Amino acid sequence: EPSEKDVALKILYCGICHSDLHKMKNEWGTINYPFVPGHEIVGIVTEVGNKVRKFKVGDKVGVGCLVDSCHSCQNCANNLENYCPTFTLTDGSKYSDGTATYGGYSDSMVSDEHFVFHIPDELPLDAAAPLLCAGITVYSPLRYFGLDKPGLHVGVVGLGGLGHMAVKFAKA
Repeated sequence: EPSEKDVALKILYCGICHSDLHKMKNEWGTINYPFVPGHEIVGIVTEVGNKVRKFKVGDKVGVGCLVDSCHSCQNCANNLENYCPTFTLTDGSKYSDGTATYGGYSDSMVSDEHFVFHIPDELPLDAAAPLLCAGITVYSPLRYFGLDKPGLHVGVVGLGGLGHMAVKFAKA
């Protein structure tokens, strides 16, 4: 059930990330059980809270590894919610009311609107899911170091899951 700033969605696609395996084995020691993994989530909005303005029922959306934060600490003020002392992970965590968060391999989920992203109509939904973790993992440093401009040469070491995506972003 969404609160006033939450977006509820029906999950259609979820990417598979190696961190899902780490979490399933609780190798990082932070997982609450029962656990449903998945943090590269794409779906359709089914309900919005009464203060949500950026989304409406039927919108195509994506959600990454976070679904909430305190919104008031210095890290949140600087758009560094992943450093917020009370952030809420998409999977294996707990919402502020104590209920468990279940990841993208479930049927539906709820996220604060700040952590929900519109998926453009031109982008196939199944192709969008991996962009919400692997995609941003490689795009963020390309952009940070100014390597996201045409005509530049970029070296990529390794062509696994991240490497091939880095090459595609660099070429684009």
